[in-house]
Amino acid sequence: MAGKFQGKRVLVTGGGTGIGREVAVAFLQQGARVVICGRRHGPLKEAVQSQQPAFPDFHYVECDISDPADVAELRDKVRQLLGGLDVLVNNAGVSERGNIESTTLKVWDRVMNVNLRGTFLVTQAVLPLLKEAGRGANVLNISSNLGRQAEQHQLVYAASKAGLDMFTRCCALDYAEEGIRFNTISPGVIDTPMQDSNKGELGYQEWRSQMEQLHPLRAIGLPKDVAAAALFLCSADADWLTGVNLPVDGGMCAR
Repeated sequence: MAGKFQGKRVLVTGGGTGIGREVAVAFLQQGARVVICGRRHGPLKEAVQSQQPAFPDFHYVECDISDPADVAELRDKVRQLLGGLDVLVNNAGVSERGNIESTTLKVWDRVMNVNLRGTFLVTQAVLPLLKEAGRGANVLNISSNLGRQAEQHQLVYAASKAGLDMFTRCCALDYAEEGIRFNTISPGVIDTPMQDSNKGELGYQEWRSQMEQLHPLRAIGLPKDVAAAALFLCSADADWLTGVNLPVDGGMCAR
């Protein structure tokens, strides 16, 4: 039986691990043809190989999304591999802790270059492909609950995600008449490699206990929770939704 995304062409940034990888596989399982990109060859190759031979239309491209030349090459390879694009998932992101005194300019630039500049560059580069696909093409940006809920020592990460949320809303209005949708998912704490340093500092059991207490549902999110939401927002079932920021956060947004 054909999936909801049968024949659709999807690009997922930061697709080698964690949320991005889970989202990419979810699209594959629904019939999509998928390209993932990222900076690290190993995780990208492993992600693609893990789905072979079941999904031959699963490809990877090494790319630094903060580099305009790399992004231009990514766009060209997406066109070559997929013949166009129907869905872009801007998932790539980095996180650094600190306040205004402890955050260096180097750290500020690193986070902003990936989380905001990278999203801007990739979206700008592939927009012509989305326009060619026509009404129903869409962009999904993976943000964070920290984009709207302040927390100590999360200055640059939270600021970058708040900027991403407004980026999404502005684009949603700019391209609504052309039928290109822009939406956001804001996850709570998701058990991904991005949490490995916190697990190392606290120990796994203490980390899990503390993170569960943050969420009213008393559970930590999994990449599959975000992937399920991504499939909905990018599907025809959500054709009348644009500019939406969907919390996938175990109830944190209710506070």
